[in-house]
Amino acid sequence: MSQEERPEPLDTLPRDLREHLEMEESDEEQDNFQDASGDVPDENMDLQMALADCEMAIKRFFNNDLESAMGIMKSRSSSSIYHSLGVSIFEFIPAVLTLDSAQVGRAIQSLKTTVQLCNQHRRSYTIMQTIGTMITKPNYSTMTDLEAHAELCFAESMLLQAALSVIEGEDIAAFLRATMKIKNSYNTYNVTLLVRRECSRILEKKTWESLESRQHFHSGVRLGLATFNIMIALLPARIITLLEYVGYSGDKEAGLAELQTGAREPGLRGVLCEIVSLGIQLVVSHFAGATPNFHQCREIIDAQLKVYPEGVWFLLFEGRLELLRGRCALAAATYRRVAETRHLWPQLRHLCYWELMWASAMMMDWRTAAEFAGRLIEESSWSRTMYCYAKAALLLQLGEDCTSAERNHVTDLLNAAPLYRQKIAGKSLPMEKWVTKRCARYSAQGGRLMMPAMELLCLWNMMSALAADVPTLQSLLKKIDIASELLDREERLWPSALLADNRALIFYLRGCCLSALGMQLLAIQQFDKVVGLKNTIKSDTFLVPYAMYEAATCHYNLGEVDRAVRMWQDARKGYSNYSLESRLQFRLHSKLEMAQSNAQGQADMSLSAMSRTSSSLKLASKR
Repeated sequence: MSQEERPEPLDTLPRDLREHLEMEESDEEQDNFQDASGDVPDENMDLQMALADCEMAIKRFFNNDLESAMGIMKSRSSSSIYHSLGVSIFEFIPAVLTLDSAQVGRAIQSLKTTVQLCNQHRRSYTIMQTIGTMITKPNYSTMTDLEAHAELCFAESMLLQAALSVIEGEDIAAFLRATMKIKNSYNTYNVTLLVRRECSRILEKKTWESLESRQHFHSGVRLGLATFNIMIALLPARIITLLEYVGYSGDKEAGLAELQTGAREPGLRGVLCEIVSLGIQLVVSHFAGATPNFHQCREIIDAQLKVYPEGVWFLLFEGRLELLRGRCALAAATYRRVAETRHLWPQLRHLCYWELMWASAMMMDWRTAAEFAGRLIEESSWSRTMYCYAKAALLLQLGEDCTSAERNHVTDLLNAAPLYRQKIAGKSLPMEKWVTKRCARYSAQGGRLMMPAMELLCLWNMMSALAADVPTLQSLLKKIDIASELLDREERLWPSALLADNRALIFYLRGCCLSALGMQLLAIQQFDKVVGLKNTIKSDTFLVPYAMYEAATCHYNLGEVDRAVRMWQDARKGYSNYSLESRLQFRLHSKLEMAQSNAQGQADMSLSAMSRTSSSLKLASKR
């Protein structure tokens, strides 16, 4: 852009826009995008050149040169399937990070454009040929490399589009509609077969024009199959039943193994296999109550940080790894380092603040944690309801150290929190609905909440991460005992209708602490007390199934597997319509899958041992 075309001098523009323009000019001065400039006619952009551009964009992306990577993808997005898919992915990432409806809309539109472009390059069939493929296998030997990659990019685009449709639509009903669309539409049905069954046939039967083209295709197949398998397997049983009806099933272990293989083999999506693997283990699995494979995650992160020493994505996962291992100070240092990175997407900086809030809370540095919650209120629009409540809860956790000014601020925050409630997927967020109830509880209890910050730590499954930090757990346990004594001493100051709720919460929090300390029997006693109050709890009915889940986990850790499984099943089937139900359903499903997998593993080992014994006896008899 020339100086005459600019509406105003550069110095007068807003800082973020000025930095953006300066960065673009700097990038042009450094390399002028020789590898992806508009000087090369579009008709000269073949598949191999497109794949080479994508490799370069991936390297720049993971080296934090986000604008340059986006520039490469945008330069050919109107004519190249891979460039178009790259642009769509760059729109998809912030859409998932923010859930902003406008950004989701842009991502969906970009994916639709990619689908249209892929359709132009996919192999077309006449009606008779289509009928023929239902009877006999297609002749893959005559398929060109571009047609094969167009099928793969089409499949990836449709799956990403289906995921975003859930965000834009209405919860599980939208998800089922999306899957039915994939199942019933001819084009998408073809893709479903491609991703789940036909890709191996294409790899075996097709005569590939180059080894690199085959490797990149195989890399994409592994990534797609693995991600699909894992995400379906993590869903609660009642949803899986519906998905199996339309032909889908998942296998988490098979998916993780596929990601490992995809990461080791050459291919465009190898590094993406590692990113997905880290995300599944350190974020999704932890949310679902599973224990990540810390050793495997450490190996992936160390290997990639040698290639991308300042790569924010792998630094983010390093911070997450340290956080879940209870090494909160190291995690906080890593997140601060990422947050200070120049030209970082604001969504990633907000993610750093979110994690720093938890790390500080886990170190009982309540004021620092509240400061990061305050930054999120000011800068992030994802869930100001949650941010307001989190800041208020963290300040209230100061107890007598909370100043009068801070208490006034807490009241303002809790009055404002419900006003920020938003709808995503046509429904209110479960956590925001729960927060609204807690704000009402604060008023009903005369400006009091029972251990609110610690309650958040438990609900976010952070207590298990503190298992390695015994002194902190012991300090938290003392605070719970003090709160319990205060409740008994000042019982008349609390609403009598909510006394059972507050006592149940104290029992639940104490049980979580004791469980993290490895005192399983003592923890079970506390969780049993919660269940014993189920007929007198008025508002916090969610505490009963949550306590049953935790008690069952304690029994499982003690080796009482059958009892644990029965309790998990009772919690899953015996309770419904309580706050944060979906969150617990994911965890219950994860635990039951774990128990089933371990039981199957032990059965296989027993059969193997019996087989070896039988062979030994036969050999001995022959002798």
